[in-house]
Amino acid sequence: MHKQKIMLKILNNRNSLLIVALILGLLFGWGVEFLKPLTLYILALVMVFSTTSFDFNLFKDYKFFAKATLISFFLNYILFGAILLTLAYFLIDEKELFWGFVVIAATPPGVAVIPFTFIFKGNSNFSLIGILGVYLLAIVASPLIIKLFVKGVDLDIFQLVKVTFQIIVVPILLSRILLLKKIKPTIDKIRGKVVNWGFALIVYTVIGLNREVIFADTQLLLKISLIFIISMFVAGFLYEFILRKKIAKDMRISQNLMFTIKSSGYAAGTALAVFGERSALPSAFLAVFVLLYLIVIGFVFERKNT
Repeated sequence: MHKQKIMLKILNNRNSLLIVALILGLLFGWGVEFLKPLTLYILALVMVFSTTSFDFNLFKDYKFFAKATLISFFLNYILFGAILLTLAYFLIDEKELFWGFVVIAATPPGVAVIPFTFIFKGNSNFSLIGILGVYLLAIVASPLIIKLFVKGVDLDIFQLVKVTFQIIVVPILLSRILLLKKIKPTIDKIRGKVVNWGFALIVYTVIGLNREVIFADTQLLLKISLIFIISMFVAGFLYEFILRKKIAKDMRISQNLMFTIKSSGYAAGTALAVFGERSALPSAFLAVFVLLYLIVIGFVFERKNT
């Protein structure tokens, strides 16, 4: 019974579940060919449950909505994207992998920003409005960024818009159904499990599809890791250091998370659907580094009183 309780805790914990998915993908990769065509649907389901927290009443304070959206877009798309793509441009030679980093740059912030803002005692209104606003901008911004930076491929902009529409717009609309009074209590109970298991399946699939490449090219893995270490850890800690006395701690926490956290599930699903498994490899590692960053930055936020 004790072992069963430990196993259940692991399977219900997002961090441990994703690590297990990563390890299983590396060691085995069973059934990934079956899961590959389902990845986009799994991601859409995850997004349906994740976006139930979006409250369109936040539009009422249009000035704050506009301000939070623009700041969030600048931090997540412009600043993080510029750092990420600059590093990828100089360190990654293979075009398919570079395209994977372009997809990450074009990816909206992870919905995990919202719960972790609450956990770290950040500004929840800013994070919630910022996420909602950037997701709406992403409908146009994400396809345009991919089209702008992916060269040598005849990309159909309408196909990119279609994928973005399927992953963002449709889930947001469907999430409204889950807020009906009769089913909302049940949804609240299973939401975390659906999101955690969905992300885990995506990570497992991408890692499993690339496991031979991962074991064959250690130098490439070091390059990918270095890109995320600099763009997330170094940049995120510098942001915290520079602004620690300039803005309030709760707002600093929210902005830091908005700056550094990308939706690994969205990135992996989109890269897999548009470019194939090779391009989705950076997104799988993004999921791991997002987890590590949230763990480490949590200690920093807890230790700082101002």
